Amino acid sequence: MRPSLAILFLLHCLAVAGPAQTARQEKTIDLPAGVSVELGTISHGGNVVAAICSDRAVRVWSVHSGELLRTIEGGKEPVAVQFSNNERLLAVAYEIVVNEKGVVKIFDIDSWKAQHDFADEAPVYGLAFSADGRHLAGAGFFDSYVWDLPARKKAATLSPPFGGSASVAFSTDGAWVATADGDTYVRVYDASTGALHSSIQGTLLEPMTVAFSPDGKTLLAGGVDKTIRVIEAASGKISRTIPKQPGLVSSLDISPDGKHAIVVYRSAERFNDVNHLALWDLEKGTILADFQKPGITIAGNGTFVGDHYLFAVASANQLTLWFLP
Repeated sequence: MRPSLAILFLLHCLAVAGPAQTARQEKTIDLPAGVSVELGTISHGGNVVAAICSDRAVRVWSVHSGELLRTIEGGKEPVAVQFSNNERLLAVAYEIVVNEKGVVKIFDIDSWKAQHDFADEAPVYGLAFSADGRHLAGAGFFDSYVWDLPARKKAATLSPPFGGSASVAFSTDGAWVATADGDTYVRVYDASTGALHSSIQGTLLEPMTVAFSPDGKTLLAGGVDKTIRVIEAASGKISRTIPKQPGLVSSLDISPDGKHAIVVYRSAERFNDVNHLALWDLEKGTILADFQKPGITIAGNGTFVGDHYLFAVASANQLTLWFLP
């Protein structure tokens, strides 16, 4: 007996739809009237979430209770936030619009006092702490920087030929720092000196994000060409590619066991639409779980908590925390 057209249509829809959305909503945080979240980050341990809000304030909440822990106001334009891995420090990058300069402040979460204040010639728009919390890197449209926090000084300036850097990441041991650069290269530097270790060209268009595997042996890079590349960190050789991504690869996060990756996508047609996230099996190159909702924005970096990925979603006057899967 031939299957009916209705059954064939249903099977076609299931094949196109791919994996089911298995995310579960964890908590909803209400924002002040008229305030929305523009960018956020969740701490490595999954205990606190920070967000840049539309009123130029940076707000920090407890993930477990939803309680507002701190509101940081400074009169400048915050453009990036990031927690240290031990959840003791919060870095905030500011753009001073009047003179087009940048400032990075690092706050102690216990006292909320600024422990460091670095002013540079140009602003940075992406931040990454080394795993031991001793260094902070910032990716900028012109130059990128590495700061030595115990010494309270800039350790290195990373200057691609043109185009600046969209993303920066440390290897787990803190020895290397990688950048996704506007001239279509991924570069790896010595984190303490800024000496160039390798330049990797293989992306057809601009890479937007880089991430080291937990063992430091591989580096993932993705971007505008909708392809993820797996790079051997020591040699700079591209070992394989995972093509046919469903959108521009906006950010990458690798699970602690190195087997899975979270990929956040931007829409190719509407660049500001960041509403799609997927959990990939890196060995098989397949999607294990998928989350996509219209009318929301995936608000920056999440974190792996056990076998799940905790991430934040911004919509209207709310910030919602979700687990995948």
